[in-house]
Amino acid sequence: MSFKEIPETKVKLKEVKDLYNAGYEVLSELRNEVNAPVVKASLLNQEIIAVYGQNAAKKFYDADNFKRDSAMPTPILKTLQGEGGVQTLDGQQHYKRKSIFMDLMTPDRMEDYRKILEETLKETLDAQTGKFELYHLTKNVLFKAICKWAGVNLGNYTTEEIDELADTQVNMFEGTVNSVSDHLQGLEGRKKAEKWAQELLADARENPVPGKENVALYAFADARGVDGELLPLNIAAVDFLNIIRPTVAITVWVNLMGHALFGPNNVYKELKQNFDHLQDSFIQELRRYYPFFPMVPAISTRDVDIDGYLVPEGSWVVLDLYGTNHDGRSIDNPDSFVIDRYVGRTKEISYDEEYEMIAQGGGDFRAMHRCAGEWITLHTLRVFSDNLVNHYEFSVPEQDWTVPMNKFPTFPEDKVLLFKNE
Repeated sequence: MSFKEIPETKVKLKEVKDLYNAGYEVLSELRNEVNAPVVKASLLNQEIIAVYGQNAAKKFYDADNFKRDSAMPTPILKTLQGEGGVQTLDGQQHYKRKSIFMDLMTPDRMEDYRKILEETLKETLDAQTGKFELYHLTKNVLFKAICKWAGVNLGNYTTEEIDELADTQVNMFEGTVNSVSDHLQGLEGRKKAEKWAQELLADARENPVPGKENVALYAFADARGVDGELLPLNIAAVDFLNIIRPTVAITVWVNLMGHALFGPNNVYKELKQNFDHLQDSFIQELRRYYPFFPMVPAISTRDVDIDGYLVPEGSWVVLDLYGTNHDGRSIDNPDSFVIDRYVGRTKEISYDEEYEMIAQGGGDFRAMHRCAGEWITLHTLRVFSDNLVNHYEFSVPEQDWTVPMNKFPTFPEDKVLLFKNE
C-alpha cells in the first residue's frame, strides 16, 4: 500500500504568538493551512505530527503503536501530572498501576462519592448568601468531597488550611503553560501537595486500617509495582494526587456548565422543563462541546498508518482532543451546543463507546490511557446540574462570559458570578 506524504508547515518565530492565541484551535489552524487531516509542524528544530478524529484515536490509544514514556513535556510533568505517575507508564507497568485506580471505581464506591458530594454541596449552598463566584465555591466543595471519599480526615485542619490545600490542587492544573508566574505557582503547588500526600501515605502505612483496601488513601499506601514491592513513597504520592487533583479540576467543567446554563448558550429553561430526559445528554454535550484538555502526546513505536499517511517510528505525535470532539467528519453541527444530542445513548458513550467522544481520553479504561476518573466526573456533573437547576434559585449578575481559547484550562473570565435568592 502506498502512503501519502505528511504535509509540513514550518512555524516562524513571528507566528508563535498568533498560534498561541489560537489556543485550543491551533492544531485545526495547522491542518487547515495544509488542507490535510495529518500535519507535521516544525518549531525551533522540534517536530510534532498532529492527528485527530475517531480513526486516529483508535490508532493512538493502541499500545502496540504508541508509548507514553518520555512523551510528555517536562513543564507539564512538573506541574500537572507529576513525575513517575500512571500517565507516563506503558505495558505491564501501566496495566498494574491503572488497576489500582480502576479497582476503586466500583458502583458502590461511586455511589458513596455521589452521596458525599451531594451532602457537601448542599451544606455549602445552604450556607451561601448573596453574590458568589461559582469557581471558588466548587473548588472547595470538590476538594472536601474527594478527600472524604479518599479517606483523608480534614477534621484536624482549619478552614484556612483546607483552602490552601485546595488551592495547591488548582495551582497544579492552572499552572502548566499559561504564564511564567502561573507555572511557578504550579511548581510550588506541586511541591506542597506532594509533601502533604507523602505525609498522609506514610501515616497510612504505619497505621493500616483493615477493611479500607477500597479507599484511595490506603490503596495507594499499599500500592505495589510489577515486582511486588511497595511503590516508593514519592511515586505513591504522585498517583494518590492523581485522584485528588483531577477531581478538583472538575471545577473547570462546572464553570463551563454555568456558562451553558446561565451564559450565552442559556439552556437553563430547556433543561429544567425536561430535566430527567435531558440531564445526561446535557452533561455529555457539555464535555464534548467545551474545551478542557487540548491535546495529548505520545511517541510512535513503529510506523503507523493514520488516515492514509505514514507516521514514522519514533515520531512525537499529538492527538487533538478538542479537534476530535469538533470533527465535522463524524459529528453533525459540531460547533453548536445541542442539548439532546446524546439522548438515548449516554450510557453507551461513557461505558461502551471508546472513541466517539474523547474528552477524557479514549479506548478501554483498564488497558489504555483513558481517565480512570471519568465516572467521578459524570457523578459530579449530575450532582451540580441537579442542584443548580432544581434545588436553588439564582439571579445572574452582569459579567464577562468570554471563554478565552488561549488559556489552559479555560473557563469564563468572571468565573460565573451568581446571586443566591432567598
